[in-house]
Order: sequence, then C-alpha cells, then structure tokens
Amino acid sequence: MAVSASKRLLLSSVCRPFGAKHGDSFNVTCDGAHQLMWAQGPFRTFTTTNQWGIDLIAENIEIPTTTLHYPTLAQWRREIKRGYDFIGIAFVHATRHKMIPMVEAVRKYTPQSKIILGGYGAAFPDHELNQYADYICRGEGIEFMRRLLGESAERPIVQPTIVSRSHIMALPLPREGYIFGGLGCPFGCDFCATSHYFDRRHILLLPDGKSIIDSIKRLRKLYPRMTKFYLCDEDFFVNRKRAMQFLEEIRKSDLPPISMMGYGSVKSLSQFSAAELTEMGFDLLWIGFEGKRAEFKKMEGRSFAKLFTDLRNHGISIIASMIIGFDYQTPEIIEEEFRELMVLKPSVCQFLIYGPAYGTPLYNRLKKEGRFLPTIDIPERWDGFWLGFRHPHIDEKEMSRIQMGLYHKEFAIMGPSVFRILENQLKGYVTLRDHASARVRAKAQVYKDRARKALILIPASKRYLHHEINAWLDDLRKRIISETGDMTAREHLLSKLVPLLIKSADIKLRFNMGMQPRFTRRSYRM
Repeated sequence: MAVSASKRLLLSSVCRPFGAKHGDSFNVTCDGAHQLMWAQGPFRTFTTTNQWGIDLIAENIEIPTTTLHYPTLAQWRREIKRGYDFIGIAFVHATRHKMIPMVEAVRKYTPQSKIILGGYGAAFPDHELNQYADYICRGEGIEFMRRLLGESAERPIVQPTIVSRSHIMALPLPREGYIFGGLGCPFGCDFCATSHYFDRRHILLLPDGKSIIDSIKRLRKLYPRMTKFYLCDEDFFVNRKRAMQFLEEIRKSDLPPISMMGYGSVKSLSQFSAAELTEMGFDLLWIGFEGKRAEFKKMEGRSFAKLFTDLRNHGISIIASMIIGFDYQTPEIIEEEFRELMVLKPSVCQFLIYGPAYGTPLYNRLKKEGRFLPTIDIPERWDGFWLGFRHPHIDEKEMSRIQMGLYHKEFAIMGPSVFRILENQLKGYVTLRDHASARVRAKAQVYKDRARKALILIPASKRYLHHEINAWLDDLRKRIISETGDMTAREHLLSKLVPLLIKSADIKLRFNMGMQPRFTRRSYRM
C-alpha cells in the first residue's frame, strides 16, 4: 500500500559551510573543480556540484517532497520544524561529521520523523549507522525509496531539471544541463567506491539513445540556448549498443552542435573512433590513467598515447586521473609515471592517493593484511588526499607531499588548463572544418569561436606565468591567428579588461571570498 498523500518527505545534502576550520579535510568541498585545478590559482574554474541524486529521487516518487542543497544548520533546523514524516540526508564517508549534527537536530526538534541515510556514506556498516538512522538507503535510490514508501516500481525514470554554471576569472561560462544516464561500473577496480556500491552493475537510468536525446530536448525547451550537457554515467561507453543508438539519434535530430562531458575508460572508448565521439558531441572526457602497472581491466585496449592524441586532434579534451600509492610505486616510479602522463598532454589532471574506501576489495585486503594506520578510524579524512595504510616504500607524510607536488608540477609544466582546452579546440577546428557532415562542420565553427577566446586572455595571463609557458602561449596565439585571422578591434578592447578579472579572481582566492555554495530549496508536489 502506498504511503498516504498527507505524508511528506525532506531530502538534503549536508550543511555548509565547508573548510578546514569547520572540520573538513582538504578535498571536502562543494566545488567540483577543486580536486582538479586547486593549484592553478586564478586560472582555475569554479563549479558548485549539487547533490543531484536527491532531486533525481524526488522527481521519481509520488510523496510530496522538498529538497535542500547546502543549508546552514540554522536553515536546517527551521526546515525540519515544518514537520516531515521522513527526512533523508545524503553524505559521503568524508562528510559523516556533517551528517551527525543534522541527525541530532532531527532527534531534538522533530523526534517523530523517520531518518533515512543515503549516498556513498551509506556503505558504512550497519553497526556504525544504526545509531543515526531508521532506514539506510543503499544502492539505487529511486528503487529503494519507492519500495520503502510502497510506491510502484514500474514507472519509467523521469529526468529532473538540474542546471549548473561554472565560472573562470569571475566570468560565467554557459549553463550546463545534467543528463542522468546511469549508475555504477562493471569493471570493479579494487579501490572504486562507486563501482562496488552498486555491486559492479551498470544500471541504466536512460535505457536507449532516444531517451538520452529526449532528456536533452526537454532541457532545451526550458533553456533554448543551452548546448552544454554533463552526462552522469560512470562509464557511458561500456554499453556500445546504447552509445551507437545515441549517435544515430544525434544524426537524425535537428539539434545544434552540442558539447558533452562524460566518463569513459580506455577499454570502452576503444570501441569508438574519435570521429564518432565528436559526432556524439563530446568535448571533454574523464579517463583513468591510474598507474602504468595497475593492470585494471578498464585500461585494456588502445594505447593511451594513440587514444589521447586522436581525441585531442578532434577537439576533445581529456581529464586524466592518476593514482599514487600502489604497492609497486616508489617515489621514483611515481615521478616516472607522472612524466609519462605529461607527455600525453591531458587538459586537466587529478592526482589521488590509493584510498581504502569502506566496502571496496582494497579495504578488505588491507584490513586482512593488518596494514591500516590509526587514521583509518577518522573517516573525515577519506577524501583522496590521505594515506590510510602502511605502504611498502612511502610513509604517510611523504605520500601527501608527493601528491601536492604533482599538482604544482603539472601546472608548471603544462600551464593553465583553460589554454590547453582552447588549443585542443583549435586542433579540432583544423581537423573538422572540411568534414563531410554539415553538423560536424558546424561543430568545427564552434571550436573556432572558442579558440579565439585565447587571443583575449593570453596577453594579461602571461604576467602570472613563467617564460616556458609564455613561449607556448605565444606560439598558440600565432597558430590561432594563422588559422582564423587577426584579432578584431573588439577582441583588443576585451583583452584590456582581462587583468582586472584575473586580479579579482586572485583576491577572492587569497581571502576565501565567495567560496561557499548558495542554499537552494526545491519543492515537488507540495
């Protein structure tokens, strides 16, 4: 029997503010770009990453529901006093300390409410969570909530309207719509909390290519100028049939050139040509480089060198994630693998420490081997910037020092990610401008227009960078002019404003201004 319509549900992220002085580890933040570009200073982007799962659930159940993103504890107390029958909190391992006072507030001010804990933090064992929760949501949240509330599980999944906007140098970038394609990954790398949270299943929220296109079109009805989309799917390209259906639907559609960001492994991406990925609309792909000797199944297929080069030549930029802390790694081997990654010229990099997240095979193996450090009992530190076990060659402090150093060296060697991306888009323009497909030629023109933005940014940026990076930027500027023409009067004028924008971004970073997320509240069927 379904829960009465008079019942109400509240779903929330953890509370802000974030930061070390609030008990948070280095990588606990609402800013999705922090773990990628924190060392790039005023050249980094800022993106508020909402707890989108709660809105996905709210859109797909029948009970009247309110969702909160990043309330303060005071706002949380006011909201729960409105009276809810069920209250759900989404958290991860490293934000458990933020979840606890929220539960305490519910127990104090509205003890009749049933508390539901979810998110990847729900991987903690029952004996740790039962003291805080009446129900623990593990696995796919829509199915769990429908079952808990006695609702039908047969209805198709409806996409919520989730839109974000990134900023760089205080300038807003185009709006980006979220498309929720799937959850989980079948490869099951031993460290991967998300893969094992869903029992190594690839759960399709959007089952075919048409459903993905329909979700894009739905967002474009609300935001007609939107062409940028973030495809949430642990490895979209694992399911070749669905990806090829998506390509065929794109070819049949009247959509303008779109820009997609997604996740893929070498193994899954090797099933497609760079030209096919370009036609799908992908501009940015997140790929695990991990470690050269890691030997994960997802790393099989084309060589990293061939894949990365082909993608970049088609205008597709790459976020490459590298792991340090494998047992075989010494400081020298880490440096060797880092240099190999730099040769691949990724646009953005992530360097995380091999972390034993609860519920993963890595956690179970290290526990069995008796290798945990005392810090394993401090889940607030489970943020990818901490070594929780005894390593054969590197101690805890040295591992953190190496990790931080990699971010700084990457920036010193490769320069700002924004220019790496614009350089790739210049390559894409040159490769695709004479393509047989009118859609792809139109995408080439988009790349051309974006690449020219480097002409505006380069003069002022050089004051903040060393001579080797400046020499590369001078060469990039010459190549852009050679392929697309001289700077216009308008571009010269705009370039005069860039020093103020960089200075403003630098000041905000130095004094931690505007770094906290905004509070948002949404109602469904209320």
